[in-house]
Amino acid sequence: MVRGWRAYLMSVGLMVVAGLPLPLRADVSVEVSVEGVSGVMQTNIMQWLSIQQQRNHPLMTEGRVRRLHEKARSEIEQALQPYGYYRPSVESMLSPIDGGGWQASYRVELGPPLLIGQVRRELTGEAAADPQFMAMWQAFPLSDGMVLDQLLYEQAKDDLIKLAHERGYFDAQFLQPRISIDLQRYQADIELTFDSGHRYKFGEIGLLQDVLEPALFARYIDFAAGDPYDVAKLLSLQQALIDSDYFSEVEVLPEGSPDGMQVPVSVQVMPRKDNRYTLALGYGTDTGARTKLGWEQPRVNADGHRIETELHISTIGGGIEGRYHIPAGNPRLERWTLSAGYVTTDLNTSESDIFTLGVSLLQIRGPWQETWALNFHKEQFVIADDEGDTTLLIPSIGLGRRWAEERIVLDDGISLDMELRGASEDTLSDTDFVQGRLKLKGLTTLGRRHRLLARVGVGSTEVDHFDKLPASVRFFAGGAQSVRGYRYQSLGPVNATGEVVGGKHLLESSVEYELRFLQDWGLAVFADAGNAMNDYSASLKRGAGLGLRWLTPVGALRFDVAWAVSEPEHPWRVHINIGPDL
Repeated sequence: MVRGWRAYLMSVGLMVVAGLPLPLRADVSVEVSVEGVSGVMQTNIMQWLSIQQQRNHPLMTEGRVRRLHEKARSEIEQALQPYGYYRPSVESMLSPIDGGGWQASYRVELGPPLLIGQVRRELTGEAAADPQFMAMWQAFPLSDGMVLDQLLYEQAKDDLIKLAHERGYFDAQFLQPRISIDLQRYQADIELTFDSGHRYKFGEIGLLQDVLEPALFARYIDFAAGDPYDVAKLLSLQQALIDSDYFSEVEVLPEGSPDGMQVPVSVQVMPRKDNRYTLALGYGTDTGARTKLGWEQPRVNADGHRIETELHISTIGGGIEGRYHIPAGNPRLERWTLSAGYVTTDLNTSESDIFTLGVSLLQIRGPWQETWALNFHKEQFVIADDEGDTTLLIPSIGLGRRWAEERIVLDDGISLDMELRGASEDTLSDTDFVQGRLKLKGLTTLGRRHRLLARVGVGSTEVDHFDKLPASVRFFAGGAQSVRGYRYQSLGPVNATGEVVGGKHLLESSVEYELRFLQDWGLAVFADAGNAMNDYSASLKRGAGLGLRWLTPVGALRFDVAWAVSEPEHPWRVHINIGPDL
């Protein structure tokens, strides 16, 4: 017998050397099915079943199939135990398949789940006084009377350890965690003691950079040596330095092993290139064909000053603008901007040439963004048969907020923008006025393919001499982002000859339903209403239509066909624009 096996092995070896096919002992395939469970439990059963894992083994034989089938019942029972099922009923059947092979079938009845009798937990160490850690500890997902889920239990333990390390409790450990399972009582008890130990501190902060003045760079850091360690502080610093746009690479890392109870931190950065150029081409029905050329110097000097210039030309006009940015007290949240610009516009309803000089302060307060500004505004304008040359010194305040995770492609979100501005004849202005404006946009996703979008715009002006109010300060309506179905800025009060001259007030609203039929495509149906007016009793113009949406990296490309519902015979227009939803 031994000689026979030696001969067989020698022949196999010779065939391998010669490149000949091996003489397999059998060619038996197995099909495996499990019924009665689904989801993670079915997946876990399949991973436990030896007959499933070995179903395509080249040396599978009928005898081997039967042996693996006999093991299946106990393997299924073990696979269900982590989910709290210790008394399942398993029916098994093994039958030959026509044409060769075997079908192994298993039907599972889970039976009663094993419940938790008592959960005894204790937290010791400095984490017991840490509000963020206590919030997770109190939200422990298992409690008395629940089904025992050992995977959930292990995940909760992992989350606690992970949070402990993120918060600087590097010596944290569980002290003899235990799940006691009593199959006679059919009940489980959990004992869990977590000792966080002491919380480590930030150590020396090493700054490896020669890009910015040390005092300015230090203002980006919102922690100091001796503060409690928190990895969220490191991530926040790294993101703030990336967002500053001064650097091409940023690394904020704990430096090696903790030194005693302190963790040194290393901050390393690489500067951006000195100059950046942009060129953009586009088309929109409001502006026609347009092009934009930009130049930016991200870092003029070590004090973090930045300069931007932009030249833009479109069918309706063009202009040039320059902005000079200066970091303020907290460079993460505050910035001064000096600006100057010249813009010329030629619309069907008005013509204007505008020169501006301004200074503004941007401040971020929590989720809100504030902008305080003072602008010198000189505008020559023609509106219908009205001409003017107006000088204004306009102080303003803007307030905005976004409730959204992303700015480009969104599933749900809300944006709110408000502005209040004005001028006085007592301060270098040709007329008195006060003007407020509010824009509210929102969207929500219904199911996987349905989106609902809505927007509201309101504006109001108090002015003594409306004829001195330039075109850029008057309200007009109509266009791709106003009332679709009407030409851009073609709606508003008219003069004696029927020419639009703009109004003191503005009301706009829109609702839109979108159906996604491919990953990046959608169909929309919408209804708009709005108008510019001198008193709120004026009627609103209405538009409605259909649209095609294509999602791009810079926002949705919108192609709309809209009808002016308020006009006789309902004339229609095409509107095209691109940009983010909010």
